[in-house]
Amino acid sequence: MTLINGPALLTHRNMASRFSGPGVRAILETNQCWGHVMGLGQYLFSFSGRINRAKQWAVLLVFIANGIIVSFLFASMIGFAAIVAAAQGKTTFEAVFTTPQAHLFGLIFCVLYILGLYIALAVSAKRLHDRNKSAWWLLIFFALPFVLQIPAMMFMPAMLAHFSAVMEAVRTHTQPPLPPVEPPLAVITRGIATLIALWAFIELYCLRGTAGDNRFGPDPLA
Repeated sequence: MTLINGPALLTHRNMASRFSGPGVRAILETNQCWGHVMGLGQYLFSFSGRINRAKQWAVLLVFIANGIIVSFLFASMIGFAAIVAAAQGKTTFEAVFTTPQAHLFGLIFCVLYILGLYIALAVSAKRLHDRNKSAWWLLIFFALPFVLQIPAMMFMPAMLAHFSAVMEAVRTHTQPPLPPVEPPLAVITRGIATLIALWAFIELYCLRGTAGDNRFGPDPLA
C-alpha cells in the first residue's frame, strides 16, 4: 500500500480548510484515510486490500506467461522429442530426466511454481476481501482440494505403469493390457474437490464484491 505522502496530506488539509461544507470535508477525510494507489507489487504480492473481478481475471495473464516460459525452458533444456523417444521405447525416462539440464529445469520450475502459487494466493485473498470474507477461506478453496486429490495422486504410479505397458505393447505389436480400476475413494474425493473448485470459481471470478466499504477496505469500483 502506497500511503499519501506529506505534501498530498497538506493539500487535502488546505482544501478542507477552504471549503466549509461538511460533505466535502467528509469526502476528503475518507480519501485521506483510505488514500492509496494499488501498484503492481501490491496487486501481485500483498494480502491486504480489495480487488474487483476484472483484476482477478487479469491475473490469468500472469499464469499464461508463466506457462509459456515453462514450455520454452522445457523445449530448450530437455526437448519434447526426448519425451516422445522415451514413450516409444527408444530411450528411458530415467535417462531423459537425470541429465544436468533436466535438474536445472526442475529447479527453475519449482521456483516459478512457488512464485505463481504465491501470486495466486495473494490475488485471491484480496478478491475474498472484496467479497467480505477472510483470507482463511483460501484453506477451503486451495488447500482442501489438494488434500482431497491425494488418493488420486497415490493412484498415479499405477496409471504411469499402465501407460508404459501400453507403449511397450505398441512397440512390440502385442495386445495392450487392460487399464487399472481406479479406487472408489479416489473417484469420490476427486469429485468433491471438483465441486469445491467450481464453488471457488463462482466466488472469485463471478460474484460481485461488497457494495461500498467493508472491513477490508474501500470498494475498488467506487
